[in-house]
Amino acid sequence: MIGVPRRQDLPRKLRYFPSPRALLAFEAAARKGSLTEAGKELNVSRVAVSRQVRQLELQLGFDLFVRGQSHVDLTRSGKRLSRVISGAFRSIFEEIEALMNTNTESLISISTTAGVATYWLMPIIGKYKRIKPNVHFRLLTTQEIINLSASDVDIAIRYGSGSWPGTVNTELQPNWVSPLCNRAFLATHGPFKSLADLCRVPLLEYEAAVDSTSSWTAYFHQVGMLESPPTGMSTYDSFVNFVQAVLDGQGVGLLGPPLMEQFLAGGVLVPALEAPRVQQGMYFLCQRHGATPSQSVREFSDWLLKELTPVEVESTQRTSPQS
Repeated sequence: MIGVPRRQDLPRKLRYFPSPRALLAFEAAARKGSLTEAGKELNVSRVAVSRQVRQLELQLGFDLFVRGQSHVDLTRSGKRLSRVISGAFRSIFEEIEALMNTNTESLISISTTAGVATYWLMPIIGKYKRIKPNVHFRLLTTQEIINLSASDVDIAIRYGSGSWPGTVNTELQPNWVSPLCNRAFLATHGPFKSLADLCRVPLLEYEAAVDSTSSWTAYFHQVGMLESPPTGMSTYDSFVNFVQAVLDGQGVGLLGPPLMEQFLAGGVLVPALEAPRVQQGMYFLCQRHGATPSQSVREFSDWLLKELTPVEVESTQRTSPQS
C-alpha cells in the first residue's frame, strides 16, 4: 500500500489519513453508484468527484471502483471501505443532530461512583424524570475526584469528609454497614445466633473500599469481637460485583443504607442476624464554589436534598477553600 502507516501512535497515523473531501466523494459515489450523481449531491462536477476518488485510490494503493460508461461498481475492497465510512458518517451526523437539538438549560451533568449511580442515583433520577420529563441527565461514573472547577459537571455526589477544594458540599446521608445476605442464603445457612457463627460461612468483602472500616476485620474490631474472620473469604475490586455476589447468595457482605435501601425495603437483602450497625462516612452533594447553576440544576439539587436528606438529620453546608 502507498502511504499507509504501520501500527503507530494516533498523531503519526493522522498524517497519512485520507482527505475528508476524498472520503466524502467516495461515500457519495458508492451510495449513488454514479460519479455524476455524486457530483450533483456534493455540488461539484463529475470530474471533481472522479479526481478525488482517484487520489484516494492512489493513496490507499488499491482500486475502489470498476468504472463503466454511466455508472461505477464497487470492488470487494471498495465495498468493505464503503460500509465503514458510511457508518462513521452516519454516526457523526446523528451525534451532531442530537447536540443541536439538546437544550443545555434542561441538561444536568452528574459525577459519582458506579456504586452510587447504580444502586442509589439511578432510581432517584427515574423518579425525578416522572416529575420533570423534559429534564435530561448526563451521568459520569468514576472513582476519581474530578476537579469541578475545570469540568462541565454540575453536581457531584461524593463520599468522605466533605473537604474538597473549590466546592460547596451539603450533607446527604451517612453510610451504614452490617452483615447482610439474601433470603435464600439465610434459609440455607442460618439461623446465626452470634457473629462468631458467620465465621463458618462464606464472607464477601469489597477490597477496594475507600473506607477502611468496610473490611470484616475492622467491623469485628469495632463491635468488640476479638475473633478475626477467616482468611479464605472472597474479595472484589468492583463494588458492583461485590453487591451482585451478595444478591446472588454467594455469602454475607458488609452493606447497608443508603445504597442498599431499595433491596432492604423490598426484602431482597436481609440482616444475617441481629448485629450492630456501624456508621461510616457521609455522602455529600457537591457543587463548584461560585457557580451559577441553571434553573434545571437548581430545581433538581433542591429536590435531591429534600429526597435524600433524612428528616432527623440536619443538613449542613461546607465550603472548601479554593485550590
